[in-house]
Amino acid sequence: MAADAAPRAKPTLAERVAEQLRRLIDRGEFPRDCRLPTEFALCRRFGVSRPVVRAALAILREGGYVRSLKGSGTVVLKGPEPGGLAFPLVRTIGDIEQYYEFRAALEAETASLAAARHTPASLGAIAAALAEAEEMARLGATELSGDINFRFHRAIARATENAFHVAAIDALPNLIGLGPLEVRHAGHTDPGARNQVILDEHRAILEAIRRREAERAAAEMRAHILAARRFVFHRHPARLAAAPISATGREQPGAIREQTP
Repeated sequence: MAADAAPRAKPTLAERVAEQLRRLIDRGEFPRDCRLPTEFALCRRFGVSRPVVRAALAILREGGYVRSLKGSGTVVLKGPEPGGLAFPLVRTIGDIEQYYEFRAALEAETASLAAARHTPASLGAIAAALAEAEEMARLGATELSGDINFRFHRAIARATENAFHVAAIDALPNLIGLGPLEVRHAGHTDPGARNQVILDEHRAILEAIRRREAERAAAEMRAHILAARRFVFHRHPARLAAAPISATGREQPGAIREQTP
């Protein structure tokens, strides 16, 4: 009998940052031929050290996503696949409202279908995404939690066995702040506390899906999305940024990003 294959090593911080940057590039949020934000700005965004950012950029260079130009920073070489689904960037307060309105409707149905159709493998993928987010919370890597939490939503979409749900969820922007918008922490000094609320809501969604309770799964997901909307509007005063990201993709000083579920 053949020996069991060795378990896959957990991604390094550099690999996690590279994955998030790849997704942003694939969605067109860092367009082809634009310059990525500076290493310092990327360190602030992802809450990691400069060596981690440099290792992540090396991974992207090896994959043909970017190249480094002396004196010009790092330039994006790829863009979204032709004909791929592309949502608008979140740039204004009105965009945020529409973003959550759309997600509440779409993802409630996605959760309902996942509850009805999940297989042991797809349920395991949802649970694994939640476990990874919990691990990152224990490590205190709050800035990296946004995309990892969103992986939970993508795993639920795959459990629907409906390619249209998968494409829609995968293409959704999952970070606020890529346009000229700031969402400031108003007295909420512990981002980790907000992340724990998100994880609790994800656990409730997973349990409903696991039990094949489609109506409950839909209700839990809708409540989760609407709670995120309330958090942004009620806890965080939002305003247009004085110094937005430029058309070339270079981040201006002072931008603050808010994680979404």
